[in-house]
Amino acid sequence: MNIDAVKHPIALVIILFSLTTCKRSEPEINLVVTTGDIIVNPEGIYVFNGTLVSIGEEQITEHGFCYSVSKDPVIDGTSIELGPRKLIGSFSTSVSDLSLNTTYYVKAYATANSIPVYGDEKSFKTPVTLVPTITDVDHNVYHTVKIGDQTWMAENLRVIHYPDKTPIKLVEDRVIWFNFALHDQAYTWYDNMPTNYNYGALYTWPAAMYGAEAIDPIPEVVQGVCPDGWHLPGDTEWKQLEMFLGMSQGIADEKSWRGTDEGGKLKQQGTSFWISPNTGATNESRFNALPGGWRHGDGYFKNLGISARFWTSTKTGDFAWIRGLDNNSSKVFREFGGVYEGHSVRCIKDK
Repeated sequence: MNIDAVKHPIALVIILFSLTTCKRSEPEINLVVTTGDIIVNPEGIYVFNGTLVSIGEEQITEHGFCYSVSKDPVIDGTSIELGPRKLIGSFSTSVSDLSLNTTYYVKAYATANSIPVYGDEKSFKTPVTLVPTITDVDHNVYHTVKIGDQTWMAENLRVIHYPDKTPIKLVEDRVIWFNFALHDQAYTWYDNMPTNYNYGALYTWPAAMYGAEAIDPIPEVVQGVCPDGWHLPGDTEWKQLEMFLGMSQGIADEKSWRGTDEGGKLKQQGTSFWISPNTGATNESRFNALPGGWRHGDGYFKNLGISARFWTSTKTGDFAWIRGLDNNSSKVFREFGGVYEGHSVRCIKDK
């Protein structure tokens, strides 16, 4: 036994205490961040997703994303700051103007006590080329497609303002729609449900034309409800499209259901939007026609998922030419429609 230790027990306790407390304690951060999937849109818009899984008692002074063409991006490089955060949950942002045909690396992050905490690294590759788009006055973005010598919107129009920002009248009431005169401008969503947004809006012919008179044949055009640089296609322009897809001039000039497989070349494939059987749908043209149905002059809605009906700018008397596609036909319908009906709009680019 060490006699000195026995004589001085207090000294021994002090030495042991000093040995157990000299180690530095690092602050514990109860912060967990994950990086979600990257959404790559063909028009060159990329959506980054992240989640704050846990923040404990931390004060989140900054959160966002960092990205780079090199692995292991950090906030000292290129980053997107989304500001302070108090709650857990998902967050996202969109990025554009990235280099084409390039691999990028992305991390979500959050900062507490000046210490960044990163999510796992995700990577994505940008397209070799971008799908062309057009933006309307309401900032809706539409894919476009070149078919022969024409460039068409590849989606149904959804705008609710004219190009000069004048609001288009929304009419939901069936009786008001039934009592429309030949000049009434209005739009609606199918079944008065904005959730049918992907099918596009349904417009009366005066609304589609923004009150303009019918002009056909081309090259004179009516912009109507379409974005700047685009216009409502005339009956002649629809015939040009149909003949490029295989119709003869004589068949294109006929009424009712015409052609053979030209309608199938315009319809989106499958039954995500079209009700089975979606006969002959190949979407070979990439026109991507959707069955938005229509609103009859009596105010009732007809055939969502079954039929597509599109206005032209060409009018005869109190009626205007329309084009139609159905789920049980691969042909194209050409007929007159009452101008107070509600039909879809596809715009065509000015020459």
